[in-house]
Amino acid sequence: MSPKLIARPALALLLAALVFSAPVFGQTRRHDLSVSYGALSIDQMSDILQDVLTVVLTFGTFNKTDTKYTGVPFLTYHYSGNSRFGFGVAVGTYKSSGTLQAGGEDAGTFEEQNTIGAVELDYRWVMRPGLQIYSGAGFGVRYRHGTYETDGSSEVNKFLPTFHINAIGVRFGRKVGAFFELGAGYKGVLSAGLNAQF
Repeated sequence: MSPKLIARPALALLLAALVFSAPVFGQTRRHDLSVSYGALSIDQMSDILQDVLTVVLTFGTFNKTDTKYTGVPFLTYHYSGNSRFGFGVAVGTYKSSGTLQAGGEDAGTFEEQNTIGAVELDYRWVMRPGLQIYSGAGFGVRYRHGTYETDGSSEVNKFLPTFHINAIGVRFGRKVGAFFELGAGYKGVLSAGLNAQF
């Protein structure tokens, strides 16, 4: 048999396989990269819900007041071997700042930079072209670097555990899409962003 006689059917078979499997490719993911912005993380909520926010420095004990928080931006990468389950890492940060008081009087200011690193799992309940519905969870460490200005300057560093539960997420789009998530944890109660799957 000549190579030309073998090549034509092989090429036709390869072309047919690509054409008929195209809808399947639209529903798979291997690499999943997201940029998101969240509001009201569990770490911020724990600070807000405490009755008295205090910090102990070398100059004494101070109350935190007039605390302001930034949003919570995150960069997330997940790898999926079967499209449904994904495993990966997430890195994010946020700041808080405010006034320090001692004995009811303003005594200085503070600024805290929080950096979060976590490992995550997710599961896609619905995998359709243009629509995905999913849930997930993560666990990690929060590094807090605090700078406190009173009569003198003081710095305090802490490592704290943190977590996130993504109750439900909805993604619209094919290879690149927008998503919205509702959950509780380091990414915030509400989170939204852009996602690429390839």
